[in-house]
Amino acid sequence: MERISRKSIEQASLWMARMWSDDVSEQDKRAFHLWRTRHPDNDYAWKQMETLQQKFTSVPDPQSGSKILGTYRQRVSRRQVLIWGGVSLATMSLVLSSDAALPQGETEYASATGEVKPIQLSDGTVVVLNTASRIRVDFNQHHRTIRLMDGEVMVTTGHHLTPFSVVTPHGSVMPIGTKFSVRLDHKHTRVSVFEGEVIAKPQQQGEGQHLFAGEKSSFNTNQYEEKQNLLATDALWLDEKILAQDTPLPLFMAELSRYRRGVIKVDPELSSIRISGVYSIRDTDQTLHNLTQILPIEVHSRTRFWVSISGKKE
Repeated sequence: MERISRKSIEQASLWMARMWSDDVSEQDKRAFHLWRTRHPDNDYAWKQMETLQQKFTSVPDPQSGSKILGTYRQRVSRRQVLIWGGVSLATMSLVLSSDAALPQGETEYASATGEVKPIQLSDGTVVVLNTASRIRVDFNQHHRTIRLMDGEVMVTTGHHLTPFSVVTPHGSVMPIGTKFSVRLDHKHTRVSVFEGEVIAKPQQQGEGQHLFAGEKSSFNTNQYEEKQNLLATDALWLDEKILAQDTPLPLFMAELSRYRRGVIKVDPELSSIRISGVYSIRDTDQTLHNLTQILPIEVHSRTRFWVSISGKKE
């Protein structure tokens, strides 16, 4: 139900098996710390594993949890645990190396769901990662490349002799001393220019589209769309806010859901409701509550991660 990678969940399970073993070393603990801090999903997956373990130890019979875990550990020897989980120190090294298997010279940065994360790069370029975003940075004397793997990034860069580009699966964006944002969607890449100029070039196009301050556009691998005027509110996410302008409720909820873990389901009968205003993404639960005060809707939370919205009953 939660938007964390399957790899992180699997690795958290392997790490728990390793940390339970009776010969866990300081080297193991250091490697575990590096894995846990490498990506927000890793830390979150580990916390979920800890929560599950705590549930075993907090059942009504105070002895039950320890009996269950104690029996489990007695039945499964250290060697069996390692074989069952595929976890030896060598195997864990392979897990770590595969997780960190970036091309030489590249560094990866990521933000958690709901997090807006600023980062200053080695050349002075400032990037801000929007919610659940991930980039790979490859800077050398010949080129400066940011690969947008997930989500959205705001880039502020100055004039520099070394060529700079932001690359997505659909093409590339090349700035000329500017401030701009790039958002990766499933079928296209969106570009918004706040200062300066960029060239947005689809992967299979010979020529790119010049975008100047106050303009935005989008492109896929084959072509780019017509330019549109940029709104000052297009960068509201930097202030942890989003804008609705006569927006259908389902579309607004789809945008709000980018900033929280889990699912928001909207009753199709509410598609005719439109919403306007500026709303906080810092506390999405509070935003949902506020909407119930101004719209004829009810919010039902099955869990923190499963929310459904229906019409308010008279």
